[in-house]
Amino acid sequence: MKNNIQEVKMHQPQLVRFFNKVSAEQKINHSYIFEGLDRDDVYAFSLWIAQLVLCREKQADGSACGVCSVCRRVATLDYPDLLTIEPDGQSLKVEQIQNAKQIMMKSALEGQAKILIIRDSEKMTPSSGNRLLKFIEEPEGETYIFFLTSQAGQLLTTIKSRCQQFTFMPISKKVITADLVAKQVPQSKAEIIAEVSNSLSEAVELIADEWFNDAKSNVEKWYSYLSKRDPLAFVYVQQYLVKLAKEREQQWLIFDLLIAFIKSSAQRAEVVATEIDLVLAARQKLKSNVSFQNVCEQLVWRLMNKA
Repeated sequence: MKNNIQEVKMHQPQLVRFFNKVSAEQKINHSYIFEGLDRDDVYAFSLWIAQLVLCREKQADGSACGVCSVCRRVATLDYPDLLTIEPDGQSLKVEQIQNAKQIMMKSALEGQAKILIIRDSEKMTPSSGNRLLKFIEEPEGETYIFFLTSQAGQLLTTIKSRCQQFTFMPISKKVITADLVAKQVPQSKAEIIAEVSNSLSEAVELIADEWFNDAKSNVEKWYSYLSKRDPLAFVYVQQYLVKLAKEREQQWLIFDLLIAFIKSSAQRAEVVATEIDLVLAARQKLKSNVSFQNVCEQLVWRLMNKA
């Protein structure tokens, strides 16, 4: 996790500056909500905040040293007064929260501070979330709680109203592309993967995803027919795409891939914009429960007959 901590700090410079200042002024709050699409990045950032709280050799600007025994053990999840919990199945259950509270109420084994990190905190049930309210409002000693989420809007209102919230800036497509190229992914493939990814971790997962790689090849072939206005584009929908993308999320990704190939084409900007608009309109129809085959065939007709 140490490398992830360093990477996420580079990707979120504004938050790093803010929290270093807060740390230097010794004003770190006891509870925060951290929201971001990349759950691993959000977790890595929360561990960095834990280092700010726990480090015994802080720098002049308030930052954690990152190399002392405490910082190293936080990065490797081997620090006894740092507890992480995440959903057991589809939700964070009352028993999980109750057990975490009991652990947090005990004296710290090292130093004085104890930290609880709750991943996917939007999955707390009302009962489990309400058991934390007093814990947030009246923290005993140096206890800290960080709520991590990709969907802050789904967090319990009673939690949101008691915590300061920070939202991560999305990582640019150029950064994702550069990271993939550094991992020996060819430039052209890296650009397509970056275009359909919301985070570095998602992009890395797609590299090894067999279905995705098959879909990418099929959409590339489909787009080659579309760009030449070849009638085989109609045939390709029924023979390949319908069989390939049976789940709704897979069908949406087919359209995302098509947009990525359109963006990577050498067409004029106005042509690219028109084609993307047509694909987005088709994607919207898919959300209205029109069949995937019908949506794709209509899209082929529109793309091949655009002015």
